Amino acid sequence: MNPVAHEHNSSAVPLIIGVTGHRDLRAEDIAPLKEQVQQVFAELRTKYPATPLWVLSPLAEGADRLVAEVALEQGAQLVVPLPLPRAEYEQDFNESRDEFKQLLGRATKCFVLPLMPGNTPENIRQNGPHRDAQYAQVGAYIVRHSQVLLALWDGDKAELEGGTAQIVRFRLAGIPEPYAPPPNLLDVIDTGPVYHILTPRVKNPHPAGEAFSLDIKFPPNGGDGEDAQLQPRSYNQILERMNIFNRDANRLIPKLEESINQNKGYVIPATKAVDLSHTARTILAQYALADTLALYFQGRRRRTLIWLFVIAVLAVVSFEVYAHLLGSPWILLLYLLTLGAAYFLYRLATREDYQNKHLDYRALAEGLRVQLFWHLAGLPDEVAEHYLRQHRSELEWIRNAIRAWNVPTVESCAEGNPASATPTMQTPAQPLKDLVLKHWVEDQQKFFSNATDRDRKKLNRHEHIVDRLFSFGLLLALSVVVLDFTLHHSEAYSRWHHWLIVIMGTAPAIAAAMGGYAEKMAFSAQARRYQWMNTLFTRASTQLQALLNKNAL
Repeated sequence: MNPVAHEHNSSAVPLIIGVTGHRDLRAEDIAPLKEQVQQVFAELRTKYPATPLWVLSPLAEGADRLVAEVALEQGAQLVVPLPLPRAEYEQDFNESRDEFKQLLGRATKCFVLPLMPGNTPENIRQNGPHRDAQYAQVGAYIVRHSQVLLALWDGDKAELEGGTAQIVRFRLAGIPEPYAPPPNLLDVIDTGPVYHILTPRVKNPHPAGEAFSLDIKFPPNGGDGEDAQLQPRSYNQILERMNIFNRDANRLIPKLEESINQNKGYVIPATKAVDLSHTARTILAQYALADTLALYFQGRRRRTLIWLFVIAVLAVVSFEVYAHLLGSPWILLLYLLTLGAAYFLYRLATREDYQNKHLDYRALAEGLRVQLFWHLAGLPDEVAEHYLRQHRSELEWIRNAIRAWNVPTVESCAEGNPASATPTMQTPAQPLKDLVLKHWVEDQQKFFSNATDRDRKKLNRHEHIVDRLFSFGLLLALSVVVLDFTLHHSEAYSRWHHWLIVIMGTAPAIAAAMGGYAEKMAFSAQARRYQWMNTLFTRASTQLQALLNKNAL
């Protein structure tokens, strides 16, 4: 396969390929292994063409570097999580240190994971359980942040701490403590598929099975009760939803660029955003994109609903006119055309999936908003660990997207870069704390307060109009009944009778259309949800302000 252009689309959710595998590969196996890895890349790129590929590899000898080389040849981005500070990590490589530095210099992103609890800079220098725990941690990080785990593995299930078998188990059975936060007992366990390439190695040159064959493994017994036959479909659905988001972003960014910039300013004013860290600005841009796309599809859905109900009313009117007034086939043709137009709009909205895109992209945006302000507040937590944990299938892509976008954004792993040292979580400065209070908690409280009043007014206005139209239709029907009994011989009444029938049928149709629109837009339910969120952020504002005042003393 010919190399493709390097993918640097920061607005797209990447498909992250995590790597685990043996260090002691045989020289004669390199070419067939590379060929199989290239086929994996080709398949993923073909199935998800709008989605950039990233490879998450710590660049250990052997499998890690082989996949990294293929990734760079194929135009994918290389992201390097280091289990140890760079200088310490390089002690693992003697003759291959130059190769490590060369690949590290070509990486787009690089970062060092923090020390595990109980580890110190001193005790990780010696081979043993403390150092092994750092390797297990980087494997757990790769499992957590990748949608595809590519394992160049001989299939031997004997586990060593930080070894390939253990990382594969993390993917298929879930990441245990202390490498992941303790799960809620009702939470769905995070698992996923493993692309297993059966790999000979120096220690095991003849593994059981066909060497270099690819087997896509899914969690045993269906994982959390899910039918094993449905797992590939659910997994593909996650990646397909990510690809749809990326396709929408690529198509609409030129059209919505001004709105995206405005939405950034609504969250953090441009004068303050320039002082944010690179990571914070990146999350802010990702939020603004998701939020703008959510608003765009919300508008498309609303306009489609309005047109559907307007066309439905026109259909009713044209039928009433045909049945009671004119009786012309042209009027009946108008009725047929309105029904056809309504069906076309309905099919268009269904195909373009306006409603689900609006809701999904809104959920993605809100998760990113929280991630942004957690980052500004100095919290190390990842939103994906706490967000939509009870959901699977179609909503799981949102957590995957947030995880993918939450990979640290240090720009280079070149020697001397600050990434070569283990980062520490700094207590945020007072201005940042004020930024969180004002532009998250207080702004959200104001938004939900205004939104509550707005939706209640819309609901009251619709209910008022619907009530009047139904009352008018009822009174008109009563009048027609009375007039039919009293004036049925009157020639003047006969001339107006059909018009009254048409109006009598049209008024309730308009009322029903407006009531259906209000129900579809969920004004009542939204007003209640907004009221609850308003109360929540009001309490949060009061408590956070008190905490800031106490700490300032």
